[in-house]
Amino acid sequence: MFPPEIFLVSIIIYYLCNEILKESEDMATISLNPTLYSRAQNYAKADGMSVEEWVAMLISRFSPARKKKYKMKKIEELSPVLQGILNMPRTGQIDADDVNGTQARDEYYKEKYDLA
Repeated sequence: MFPPEIFLVSIIIYYLCNEILKESEDMATISLNPTLYSRAQNYAKADGMSVEEWVAMLISRFSPARKKKYKMKKIEELSPVLQGILNMPRTGQIDADDVNGTQARDEYYKEKYDLA
Protein backbone atom coordinates (compact mmCIF):
# COMPACT_ATOMS: atom_id res chain seq x y z
CA MET A 1 0.00 0.00 0.00
CA PHE A 2 1.20 3.49 -0.75
CA PRO A 3 1.95 5.97 2.03
CA PRO A 4 -0.71 8.70 2.43
CA GLU A 5 1.66 11.39 1.11
CA ILE A 6 2.11 9.55 -2.18
CA PHE A 7 -1.64 9.05 -2.50
CA LEU A 8 -2.17 12.78 -1.93
CA VAL A 9 0.52 13.61 -4.49
CA SER A 10 -1.13 11.31 -7.00
CA ILE A 11 -4.50 13.04 -6.48
CA ILE A 12 -2.86 16.43 -6.99
CA ILE A 13 -1.06 15.19 -10.09
CA TYR A 14 -4.32 13.73 -11.42
CA TYR A 15 -6.08 17.06 -10.88
CA LEU A 16 -3.25 19.00 -12.50
CA CYS A 17 -3.14 16.66 -15.47
CA ASN A 18 -6.87 17.04 -16.00
CA GLU A 19 -6.59 20.82 -15.86
CA ILE A 20 -3.67 20.82 -18.28
CA LEU A 21 -5.37 18.38 -20.66
CA LYS A 22 -8.47 20.57 -20.75
CA GLU A 23 -6.33 23.32 -22.25
CA SER A 24 -4.24 21.20 -24.56
CA GLU A 25 -3.87 17.64 -25.81
CA ASP A 26 -0.09 18.10 -26.11
CA MET A 27 2.61 17.01 -23.69
CA ALA A 28 2.46 18.64 -20.28
CA THR A 29 5.05 19.38 -17.63
CA ILE A 30 4.24 19.07 -13.96
CA SER A 31 6.35 20.75 -11.29
CA LEU A 32 6.88 19.11 -7.92
CA ASN A 33 9.04 20.23 -5.05
CA PRO A 34 12.36 18.36 -5.01
CA THR A 35 11.52 16.31 -1.93
CA LEU A 36 8.32 14.92 -3.41
CA TYR A 37 10.00 14.31 -6.74
CA SER A 38 12.85 12.35 -5.16
CA ARG A 39 10.34 10.26 -3.18
CA ALA A 40 8.35 9.59 -6.34
CA GLN A 41 11.61 8.71 -8.08
CA ASN A 42 12.50 6.22 -5.33
CA TYR A 43 9.08 4.53 -5.52
CA ALA A 44 9.24 4.42 -9.30
CA LYS A 45 12.74 2.93 -9.20
CA ALA A 46 11.61 0.30 -6.69
CA ASP A 47 8.80 -0.66 -9.09
CA GLY A 48 11.20 -0.72 -12.06
CA MET A 49 9.58 2.27 -13.77
CA SER A 50 10.44 5.79 -14.77
CA VAL A 51 8.81 8.61 -12.82
CA GLU A 52 6.59 9.35 -15.81
CA GLU A 53 5.43 5.73 -16.05
CA TRP A 54 4.90 5.54 -12.29
CA VAL A 55 2.81 8.73 -12.18
CA ALA A 56 0.79 7.51 -15.17
CA MET A 57 0.19 4.23 -13.34
CA LEU A 58 -1.01 6.10 -10.23
CA ILE A 59 -3.30 8.31 -12.24
CA SER A 60 -4.87 5.37 -14.05
CA ARG A 61 -5.20 3.38 -10.80
CA PHE A 62 -6.87 6.13 -8.77
CA SER A 63 -8.89 7.88 -11.46
CA PRO A 64 -12.58 7.03 -11.45
CA ALA A 65 -13.67 4.50 -14.03
CA ARG A 66 -16.14 5.64 -16.63
CA LYS A 67 -19.64 4.48 -15.95
CA LYS A 68 -21.11 2.09 -18.45
CA LYS A 69 -24.37 3.06 -20.01
CA TYR A 70 -27.22 0.85 -18.89
CA LYS A 71 -29.42 -0.66 -21.53
CA MET A 72 -32.84 -1.72 -20.28
CA LYS A 73 -33.88 -5.24 -21.23
CA LYS A 74 -37.20 -6.07 -22.80
CA ILE A 75 -39.70 -7.84 -20.54
CA GLU A 76 -39.36 -11.01 -22.64
CA GLU A 77 -35.62 -11.17 -21.85
CA LEU A 78 -36.17 -11.17 -18.06
CA SER A 79 -36.51 -14.22 -15.85
CA PRO A 80 -40.01 -15.68 -15.43
CA VAL A 81 -40.12 -14.48 -11.81
CA LEU A 82 -39.45 -10.87 -12.81
CA GLN A 83 -41.90 -11.15 -15.67
CA GLY A 84 -44.56 -12.28 -13.16
CA ILE A 85 -43.85 -9.31 -10.90
CA LEU A 86 -44.00 -6.87 -13.79
CA ASN A 87 -47.28 -8.35 -15.03
CA MET A 88 -49.09 -7.34 -11.85
CA PRO A 89 -52.03 -4.96 -12.32
CA ARG A 90 -51.08 -1.93 -14.38
CA THR A 91 -51.99 1.69 -13.67
CA GLY A 92 -55.20 1.45 -15.70
CA GLN A 93 -56.52 -1.27 -13.37
CA ILE A 94 -55.87 0.61 -10.12
CA ASP A 95 -58.72 2.45 -8.44
CA ALA A 96 -58.49 6.21 -8.02
CA ASP A 97 -58.35 5.90 -4.21
CA ASP A 98 -55.49 3.34 -4.47
CA VAL A 99 -52.77 5.85 -5.34
CA ASN A 100 -49.79 3.60 -4.56
CA GLY A 101 -51.38 0.44 -5.95
CA THR A 102 -51.31 -1.23 -2.54
CA GLN A 103 -54.89 -2.48 -2.70
CA ALA A 104 -54.46 -3.79 -6.24
CA ARG A 105 -51.26 -5.59 -5.25
CA ASP A 106 -52.95 -7.16 -2.21
CA GLU A 107 -55.89 -8.33 -4.35
CA TYR A 108 -53.49 -9.76 -6.91
CA TYR A 109 -51.64 -11.78 -4.25
CA LYS A 110 -54.89 -12.95 -2.65
CA GLU A 111 -56.08 -14.31 -6.01
CA LYS A 112 -52.72 -15.74 -7.03
CA TYR A 113 -51.99 -17.55 -3.75
CA ASP A 114 -55.62 -18.23 -2.80
CA LEU A 115 -55.39 -16.28 0.44
CA ALA A 116 -58.48 -15.57 2.54
